[in-house]
Amino acid sequence: MAGSGRSWRAPGRGRRSAEALRRVAMRGLLASMTVCALLLAGVMPAQAREPVAALRVFLAVGQSNMSGRGLPIGGPEDKVDPRIFQFGAKNRTLRPGRIHLDMHDSPSGISPATTFAREYLKAQPENVGVLIIPAAHGGTVFASAAGTLTWSVGKASAPEYDLPELAIAQTLEGIAAARAAGYAVSLEGILWHQGEGNARMSTAAYSAHLDELIGHFRSRLQAPALPFVVGGMTPEGIDAIPGRKNVDRSHRETPSRVVHTGFADAMRGGLNAGDITHFSRTGVEYLGKTYLSGYWRATGNAGAGSTQAGYPGQTVAVPATRILDTRLSSGRVPGGGSVTFKVAGVNGLPVDIAAVAINLTVTEAASFGFITAHASGTGKPNASNVNYAAGQTVPNLAVVPVGADGKVILSNTSTGSVQLVADVSAYFRAGTPSVPGAFKSIAPTRFLDTRTSSGKVIGGRAVSFTVAGTRGVPANAAAVVLNLTATETKASGFLTAHATGTGRPNASNVNYGAGQTIPNLVVVPIGRSGKVTISNTSSGSAQVVADVSGYFLAGEPARAGSLDALAVPTRFLDTRVSSGRVPAGGSVALQVAGVNGLPATLSAVVVNLTVTEARSAGFLTAFASGAARPNASNVNFAPGQTVPNLAVVPVGPDGRIRIANSSGGSVQLVADVSGYIMK
Repeated sequence: MAGSGRSWRAPGRGRRSAEALRRVAMRGLLASMTVCALLLAGVMPAQAREPVAALRVFLAVGQSNMSGRGLPIGGPEDKVDPRIFQFGAKNRTLRPGRIHLDMHDSPSGISPATTFAREYLKAQPENVGVLIIPAAHGGTVFASAAGTLTWSVGKASAPEYDLPELAIAQTLEGIAAARAAGYAVSLEGILWHQGEGNARMSTAAYSAHLDELIGHFRSRLQAPALPFVVGGMTPEGIDAIPGRKNVDRSHRETPSRVVHTGFADAMRGGLNAGDITHFSRTGVEYLGKTYLSGYWRATGNAGAGSTQAGYPGQTVAVPATRILDTRLSSGRVPGGGSVTFKVAGVNGLPVDIAAVAINLTVTEAASFGFITAHASGTGKPNASNVNYAAGQTVPNLAVVPVGADGKVILSNTSTGSVQLVADVSAYFRAGTPSVPGAFKSIAPTRFLDTRTSSGKVIGGRAVSFTVAGTRGVPANAAAVVLNLTATETKASGFLTAHATGTGRPNASNVNYGAGQTIPNLVVVPIGRSGKVTISNTSSGSAQVVADVSGYFLAGEPARAGSLDALAVPTRFLDTRVSSGRVPAGGSVALQVAGVNGLPATLSAVVVNLTVTEARSAGFLTAFASGAARPNASNVNFAPGQTVPNLAVVPVGPDGRIRIANSSGGSVQLVADVSGYIMK
């Protein structure tokens, strides 16, 4: 099965042999039996869905949490899903993936392999199913003692104790059985959850064992790029046993050590009552979602821990990745306090990064204030990234320099505490940029504050200011990244940023109501005079603040990862005049490649997303068409609000992006593209 890890396929079409006809008949019989069983159980209506024709195979390995300890179980959500199958460890037959899965031990609850499969199938065609190979066993470790079940490669004292080889044999048999039943089969990935029992190991020792195991699985399954996702332990579980922090560090750093691997984080409070190890039903449901996010990151993680194939200032868009949620980890950030977290070398991000694009969301704010993001090891600059009032949930994209230790700091200037969420959508490689379109971050610097300079910007008027050749921005910069804030507004309206000397485009950057303070990140081209202009479309005046956090070099971008800022932002979508409202739970796909002057091949777009006329609270998530929706948000909103936010969004193979509405009510959406990243 040589190739990329996706080479298990059913034979192509053509004249069917007797053997092929037998397989089709067997598949039909199996499908009929499954449907009949489901009908009798009351699981599905008599009008059957399109039958499953293809199975995506995932091997589930590790110890008890992967085996299944999530409680409670037995509710209506645990009825048999006709698209989920298993090939068991004890009963080697192809059959429905019931709870409990047929693992090597005796599971007592739901497994994250099941919740992952459910999440995965949400984005798959109706005729696609998942085949789980359940091969986990509670209490198993990396070990070499005689008579002990072990995950250590080549260390088992007898074949019956060799868990890697048992899992490999089970996988090959399961694939063969599925093919014999007539399904198109593809081996898609491995889900791993283990480590609690190896708390006495150092990070280096555990990493050596795990990395060897990953390589062994891929070699024996003849799938060198097979995605491998490592599940994390809960914060409480890590703190409960000395030494688990060593294993947790290894888990989180795996995507930086091994290509095509991902990490699935766990939630705080996700354990069974009175337990310091085993996930509850809520924890397993959450883990299923993060396994899916980790899986998609693993599929694109082709350069873990490397500095290869990149260049200084290169922009790399990634599927939105949640890297901080204080509600599930460290808890509320107190007034005047801060939270520090690592970004370089974790969750699939390389170690050689200079800055990251982070969608920063403040929620459950106890008082008004603002958040400032900056590099670890540096003083808090005189700048803001997210301004908020008490009780608000406010998002804003920020481009943040990374400290020498690979970390960033979020400082809370409020007198009250807040919860913070951070989702990474792109990173910028370290070094001195030299090629056109390369990015260079600078410490956030206030370039404009009309409250202390020119005064209020009158409705219908504009303010211009110099950015090129001053305060760390070179004279040959093509565009700047600035956080634009409207405050002390007298009427509703919006701000538009554009190159000085060009007409005001039909686009918005910051939408606001009377009396609001609203920030938004902007990528804006620089005019020939070295200036940018901020136009106020409102009938009333507003104060304007602009903090610059980086710049892009001038010239014709040609290399992958270079950014081309459009001369003027271009409106690509306005559902108010096109497709109409996006329903609750719905989404809209937007063609960006090859239209409105953008090239036919591009890696990502820089797009200002605006939600308006919202009928319920919720959030938007933008992602590549064809990919699963990530566990991340781009724009958070309340009923009736108009909220903008900049996003860096990967583009799907069909040249489109998708914007999903998580709200319980419909919304109108506007999308203005201000630049794109070369592929």
